[in-house]
Amino acid sequence: MNFQHLEYFNELAETQYMAQAAEKLGISQPTLSYAVKKLEEELGVPLFEREGRNIRLTVYGKVFKEYSEAGVQQIQEGRRQLSEMALGESGKLSIGVAEIVAHKFITDVIKDYRQVNPEYRIDFNLKRAVTGKLLDMLQSGELDLAIVTTRPGEKIAGFDLVPMMHRKLELLLPAGHELAKQKSVSLKQIEQYPYLAFGEEHALAGIIADVFAKNDIHPQISSVTDDMRTLVDLVAIGEGVALLPKSKYHESAGAIAVPVREDTSYTISLASRNLAQEPKVAQKMASFIVDFCQTRGLTWS
Repeated sequence: MNFQHLEYFNELAETQYMAQAAEKLGISQPTLSYAVKKLEEELGVPLFEREGRNIRLTVYGKVFKEYSEAGVQQIQEGRRQLSEMALGESGKLSIGVAEIVAHKFITDVIKDYRQVNPEYRIDFNLKRAVTGKLLDMLQSGELDLAIVTTRPGEKIAGFDLVPMMHRKLELLLPAGHELAKQKSVSLKQIEQYPYLAFGEEHALAGIIADVFAKNDIHPQISSVTDDMRTLVDLVAIGEGVALLPKSKYHESAGAIAVPVREDTSYTISLASRNLAQEPKVAQKMASFIVDFCQTRGLTWS
């Protein structure tokens, strides 16, 4: 069924004057008559009947008018939404966030995104998981973008990685700890105190294990958790010390972070399957996240 013929029918059904409808549509009367005739042939029923110089809807035309108007309106709305999607102004976006990344980071990103683009209609679907799981979800198409942890300069086959933030680990101590007043500490000093570790599946576990192995450190692990906020709280109540990312998002009353002298760097990257081929909405969001990190001074820490 010709969409343009439906638009012509709707206008004629509204005015019920051939000349007026043709003028409003910007077409000739013969063109309008031809469109109505083709529509009637396709439907197999008369839509209009003449009444002197005027025309009026038949009983079939009155019924069809309701569906035609609704159909045209829906198609126009669909066109508008597709146009917005093509421009990256509407759509659904699934983003995965590594558990190592503070919860408040992604909410701050979305808050700024809404403020900068109040007219955009984006529905966010956020997932939190360890990096390996996020990459699996990205590969399967369950995610459009993922914020993951990588080692400095690391490349992962099958994914585009854009470095967002370069991070270092610091030693988190109870506020009254004897090392808390030092300007920096050596990893070797960790061996003297109960150490709070992340579970093996946590994104930080592998990074910290590499740091310990490289520096021949053998910590006295006293407790294990997969939740960063729980770890911070355990440090604050004096349960032990821990290595934690240096970040303004990881602050807690009762705990203090001290820089570590050895190299403890890692990278937080934005991962996608192939960003150049992703929908415009994903491309725009990826650019926004990277810019957010730069403008907030989060790129290096």
